[in-house]
Amino acid sequence: MISVFYLTGTPGAQKIAEIQLDPTHNVPDEPVWIDLYQPTPDELRLLPQTLNLALPSREEIWRNHALNRMYTRDGTSYMTASVLDDVVDGCVPQTSPVTFILTPDFLITIRDIDPKPFLKFQEDLLLRPRRYPTSADVMEGLMEEVITRVAGDHDRVIKGLDDLSRRIFADKAFDSQKGNPSLVMRGVLKDLGFTADLNSKIHESTHSLLRLLTYFKDDHDPDNAVIGRDAERLIKDARSLTDQSAFLNEKFNFHLESALGMINVEQNLIAKILSIVALIFLPPSLVVGFYGMNFADMPELHWKYGYLFAIIVMLVFAILPWVYFRYKKWL
Repeated sequence: MISVFYLTGTPGAQKIAEIQLDPTHNVPDEPVWIDLYQPTPDELRLLPQTLNLALPSREEIWRNHALNRMYTRDGTSYMTASVLDDVVDGCVPQTSPVTFILTPDFLITIRDIDPKPFLKFQEDLLLRPRRYPTSADVMEGLMEEVITRVAGDHDRVIKGLDDLSRRIFADKAFDSQKGNPSLVMRGVLKDLGFTADLNSKIHESTHSLLRLLTYFKDDHDPDNAVIGRDAERLIKDARSLTDQSAFLNEKFNFHLESALGMINVEQNLIAKILSIVALIFLPPSLVVGFYGMNFADMPELHWKYGYLFAIIVMLVFAILPWVYFRYKKWL
């Protein structure tokens, strides 16, 4: 699908309109932004003929993304960044390369995902066209929406870590599970894996956006001081998000070790209880085994109260270890 945003109206009262391009239409005059969402091979062949502009193929997009390759050819800048798709609960977050082709007159984007920053920027572009007088302004505005969205996902990671900390370290973290901490830790590990994966995707995306913004700042028109200042601000935002996501990786490792430590503590408690139970019943078993021996001369077998005596001995041997463990506070 090809969406073209173009200037329309008389000078001084111009606005931006949108059209969905197909093979029966040409690109309107004075385009501002041409957005290719999951373009077909026919659509990729259509635009270069209409605009007299070289578009990268699928293989070139993948290679430029893998090699972090950005370049300028005949006044047109070709840039690629890894953009985070919308995060949906229960789904693993994904990133996808998005190509930005910045010409002196308009911006072209080629993407396979449909994150909310693109939709939000489309709405803003249609409502406030005067904010984007040049293609560089359109590029800067779109990048600001992407960075803002990443910052929102980063805040989600921070809140997720705070919630995991309470679930792991709270004094009454296990009370609601009726004494089954294993269920709690299993849920913690699942949420920890999802949040850590989201943070790694954020780090990948912000690092990629940082490279793109640096190239964009160095490649833009030096006479446009506003774009340079805005680009520098976005670079600082991207660098800050990159540093924070790298710091959060250390916290994820700490939380993972803590959760595994809690599981080990629970397993040790279970093993301890089983050992104590086995020790409690070991002396009675010894008594039962002793009186189960087939010897002809065993005086207790002929006692009137021999059976009661054996029962009492077994109870004494069972109660004494339990009392001792309680005294030592092992139970």
